[in-house]
Parts: sequence; C-alpha cells; structure tokens
Amino acid sequence: MGYLFDTCFLIDLVSGDRGAESKAREVDALGVVKAISVVTVHEYLRGIHYLYGGTSKLEEKLLKAESELSAFQVMPYTYEIARRAAFIDAYLAKRGRIISFPDAVIAATAIHYDLTLVTRNTRHFLDIPHLRVERY
Repeated sequence: MGYLFDTCFLIDLVSGDRGAESKAREVDALGVVKAISVVTVHEYLRGIHYLYGGTSKLEEKLLKAESELSAFQVMPYTYEIARRAAFIDAYLAKRGRIISFPDAVIAATAIHYDLTLVTRNTRHFLDIPHLRVERY
C-alpha cells in the first residue's frame, strides 16, 4: 500500500493548503510509500524556472524545491509506464475525453506501482481503469 501524489498536491502542500497538509500527516502516520512521478518533478521544477528564471532567487528556490521533493520517492518513467500511459490516452480519447500527457503518465505510474493517486483534480483522472484516486 502506498500513495502517489500529483503535482497539484505538491504545490498545495508547500503553499500551506490545509487539506494537503492534513493528507500528508495522515499518510506519514501510516508509514507507507509516499511517491511522486518523475513527471511531477519536471512540472514542479519547470514552475520554479518559469517564476524565478533570470532572477537572483532562482538558485535559492531550486535548493528549496529539491528539499521539498526529497520527502518523496521519485518513480521513474519506464517503458512499461509509457505503454500503460499510451493505453490510457487512447482509451479515454475513444470515449471523447482528452487527458494531458503528464496526467496520463502520473495515472499510469500509480497503476504500475499499485499506488493510490492523491489529487484535488479528480476529474482529470475520471474513468481510468484500475486507478484508485483519493481527493484531499
């Protein structure tokens, strides 16, 4: 048993969102896997570069981000996850639902590692077979 947290959770957690903080404490108390996809790392660091790139605060913010990311086990993007993400993308597209590449990979990662996905954007992950989702 364990949890995969999506990018919005990470952003909310470091921003002091009460729901995200409560969920983090709950999962910490369980002593289970706390993971993020490498895609979440990319999205989070991209945001730091976007907000602070070209400023004197960039290195400080990147160091802080690395510290925040270190609280999680980072799950890699593998061939098997790419295959599952492609299936998810096509499966939903055939049903008239478009999912972003990051969301497809995050969902596939959660399924591959048998983790429950934690997000506040549950509608992004509707109708994905075998995906367990919890909202905070």
